[in-house]
Amino acid sequence: MDRSPIYSAIKTYVRENNLRCHMPGHIGGQGMVSELKAAASLDVTEVPGLDDWHLPRQAILEACQLLSQAYNASNSMFLVNGATSGIQALFLSLPAHASVLLPRNAHRSFYGGMVLSGARPVYIPPLMVEELGIAITVMPDAISRSLEDNAEVEAVFMVSPSYYGTTCDLAAIAEITRREDKLLYIDEAHGGHFPFHPEYPPAAMGCGADGAVNGLHKTLPVLNQGAVLHGGPRAPWDKIEAAASLITTTSPSYPILASLDLARELMVAEGQKILEQSLLLSRRYKKRINTIKGLNCLNEELLSLPGVTGIDPLKVLISLDGWGLDGYKLADILRSDYNIQVELAEERIILAMMSIFHEAEDWERLYQALKALAGKYPVTTAVKPIELPPWPEVILSPRQAYFAPRRRVTFNECRGHLAGEMVAVYPPGIPCLLPGEKINEEVFAYLQYIKGSNSRLQGPADPQLKYIDIVDS
Repeated sequence: MDRSPIYSAIKTYVRENNLRCHMPGHIGGQGMVSELKAAASLDVTEVPGLDDWHLPRQAILEACQLLSQAYNASNSMFLVNGATSGIQALFLSLPAHASVLLPRNAHRSFYGGMVLSGARPVYIPPLMVEELGIAITVMPDAISRSLEDNAEVEAVFMVSPSYYGTTCDLAAIAEITRREDKLLYIDEAHGGHFPFHPEYPPAAMGCGADGAVNGLHKTLPVLNQGAVLHGGPRAPWDKIEAAASLITTTSPSYPILASLDLARELMVAEGQKILEQSLLLSRRYKKRINTIKGLNCLNEELLSLPGVTGIDPLKVLISLDGWGLDGYKLADILRSDYNIQVELAEERIILAMMSIFHEAEDWERLYQALKALAGKYPVTTAVKPIELPPWPEVILSPRQAYFAPRRRVTFNECRGHLAGEMVAVYPPGIPCLLPGEKINEEVFAYLQYIKGSNSRLQGPADPQLKYIDIVDS
C-alpha cells in the first residue's frame, strides 16, 4: 500500500496536467487569490483514479485501512464536516428514538444528533471542579447506577478527553457497557494524538470503546473540518457508514482528505518523537507558570481527582487564584497587548491549547506575558463565587422540541415555560439549556448569571438574551 494514498492519487492527477472539464469551477485555482491557489490545485473531485468517498474502492479505501491500523480500530472513515458529523452519524446508527446515556457536558453536536435521530437523552452528572465551574470527568460507578435505573438505554456516549484535557476511566466504563450489552461511543475530538505516545492518555479504541470520533484538525496538522470516525468489532459499521453517507456532502473536500491522510502518515512515522518534545516543553513551562504568584497551572491537582485517569499535556489550564481580573479580561489583554490568542476564557480560568508544533520560544512567549502581567494585577482575596448550571428538567425530546411551534418572549417572561432554543456558552459549546427543557427558577437564575457575564453565547437568536424563544404550548 501507498503510505499516503489519497495525497499520492491527487498529485498523480495534477501531474497529468489534464484539461479539467469537470467540477469545481476554479479548475485548479483559476480566479482565486494567490494565497488560495496552492490549496485549490489539490481541490479535485471524484474523477477516475481519485476514488469516491461514498463508495471507496481505491485510494480512499487504502487510506482508511491505514487509519484503522494507526488507531487500533476495526473500521475507520474520514470526515470532512468535523467531529460533529461523526457524532451525528453514531446517533443515526441507533434504533429510532433510542434512549442514550450521556453527560451534560457534551458538545452541542450531541443535540444535533438527537434532533436528527429522535434519541431521548438520559443525562448523567459529570464530576465538577466547583471552585472553577468546570466539568472534567464521569465516574464509572455513576454510569453503572444510571444503567441499572434506565434499562431501556441503547448506548452510552462519553466525552473523553474533556475540553480541559482530562480523561475518564474508559477501560472501566467499557467493562461496564460490555457487561450490560450496551454500545460505548466516545467523543474523543481533542484526543486524536493520544495513540502515538505511551505517556499521553490511553486512546478510546485501545480502551475497549465501540466507536470514537477524533477531530484531528484540533491537534494535528489537518485543515479545519478534518476528522475521523472509528468502529470496533461490536459496532454496527454498516449502519454507521450509511448514516455518515446520509449527512455528508457528495462533493467532499480533497484538500481536507489529503491533510488527514498526510497527518496520519506523519504521526505513524514521527509522532512519538514530536509528542515527546511537546511533553518535555509542557512539563517545563507548567512548572514555570506555577511560580507566578496568583496563577496555578492545573495538572497534578486534576490527576488526583477521582475518575480522572489522565490529562493531555498540550492543554494548559491556568486558574487565576485571586488575581484582580477575571479570565475574560486576561484573555483580552493577552490578545491586545501581547498578540497571544488563547483557546478559551472563563470566569476564573484561561485555557491555552498548545500544538505539537509550538516550539520553546512560543511557550516562553506565553510565560513571559503572564509573568509581566502578574506585576500589574496583584493578588486579591476577593474571589467571586462561580455559578454552576442547574440540572436540566427534560420535558420534550430534542426532536419533539425542535419541531414544536415556538414564540419569542422577553427574557423576564420565559420563567416556567419550555425552552424553544439552545443556549450554550462558547467555547466550549456545552449547552446550559436545550429546547424542550423547562426554564424553572434555578435555570432562570443561571441564565441571568450568564446574561450579566462576558460569556459569548451560541444558540439563541438574541445572544444578549433580551428575548428568548419558548415552546408555544
